[in-house]
Amino acid sequence: MRLPTIHGGDRVELADLRTLRRPMLRTSAARLLLAGALAATLAGIVLLARSAGAGRAAVLPSGATTGCVVLDMSASISGPVYERVATVLRGIVDANQSICLVMFSDTAYELLPPNSPPGALLDFVPYFVPIRFYGGEPVFTQSPWDQFSGGTRISAGFVVGAKALRRAHVRHGALLLISDLDDSSADIPQLNAEAVQLRDDHIPVRIVPLFATSLNKSYFSALFGPGSFVSPSAFRHRAHQTVQPVAADVPWALIVLGIVLVVLLAGNERWNARLVAEPA
Repeated sequence: MRLPTIHGGDRVELADLRTLRRPMLRTSAARLLLAGALAATLAGIVLLARSAGAGRAAVLPSGATTGCVVLDMSASISGPVYERVATVLRGIVDANQSICLVMFSDTAYELLPPNSPPGALLDFVPYFVPIRFYGGEPVFTQSPWDQFSGGTRISAGFVVGAKALRRAHVRHGALLLISDLDDSSADIPQLNAEAVQLRDDHIPVRIVPLFATSLNKSYFSALFGPGSFVSPSAFRHRAHQTVQPVAADVPWALIVLGIVLVVLLAGNERWNARLVAEPA
């Protein structure tokens, strides 16, 4: 029997093609299974790679999918602390962390809704970077929210931030307070009540202190726990030390799929390679 080939003139003469039927079917099935496995592995790698650049901002708690920045813009917040604010905002952007932004003094305003792209924070960073220095002091551009910089009611920022997360049905949200923690004494009862409400709603709070006093830090530590304070390495520049804006797990799933892909490709070359006739 002659086995037809693509090139009509080159045919292989076989004594009995029927004896090869079962091996041919087995080889075809193996090729189909291997092709399916390769396609599934490639699809998995593409899906995982799409989120490979995303991480959790180091200033947010583990498991948080959306962080709501609650930024103190009261009169006590000014030039010397702006660098720290800019560093934290850049860290969130670098981590590709979906975000919400609330600014407050004695009142609070929601500037970015939950699940906003992190790049939206870049529009606010220039207001915290000096445009020049005068007499050794940094000079900042006038910000649009200078008009509401007054007293401090931290509870107002928490209330608006928590409402934003609830309204957007964020299941694993967190509040990130950036403040000098110098709250008004008149706000203490409301702040205590809001701290209890946040615990009941399982909304974690992280705190970036802007050169806060020891007394104020002790008070907020009692309200939200000592673990609520962000490590200084996440927002402070030092010589020979870099800021750690991202805290992302090693992408083990992507690594494993890459290894599986290599094994499948090697198997394809081993078992499905084209047969080469050796001269007699």
